[in-house]
Amino acid sequence: MAQHGGYRQPNNPAPVSGPGALSQRTDGGAIDGMQQPMQTYTGFEYGENKSLNEQQAGAPMAATPVPDMLTLDAPTALPDQPISHGADWGEGPGVDLSGIRTLSSQPDPSSVIYNMMRNDPSGQLESLYNRINLA
Repeated sequence: MAQHGGYRQPNNPAPVSGPGALSQRTDGGAIDGMQQPMQTYTGFEYGENKSLNEQQAGAPMAATPVPDMLTLDAPTALPDQPISHGADWGEGPGVDLSGIRTLSSQPDPSSVIYNMMRNDPSGQLESLYNRINLA
């Protein structure tokens, strides 16, 4: 399974990077020696992409992990959760508990503008609110 978020300990960290020629990466470099291949760019005049190649070679990026592939007949990762979880039909919590708003639960624009007026020092929202409510 692919690792997501959180602290990742570098492989060979340097405590502090030295100055100039003594500098070294403090993040440990590419994970497990795997790194992305250098990209080949086209469309430049002869010799113009030399600096790009040098930059890529100087700071290789870690390889992108291959995601786990699921098939349609794979078992569910959430066996206790109904398929209708988060929907307005069937078992489980509906859209109200999931934090998703339906079109019918959206506040009207006038009340949104009214609530935003106190944070608008320019007075433009108050002017807009008055125009909407007087129309």
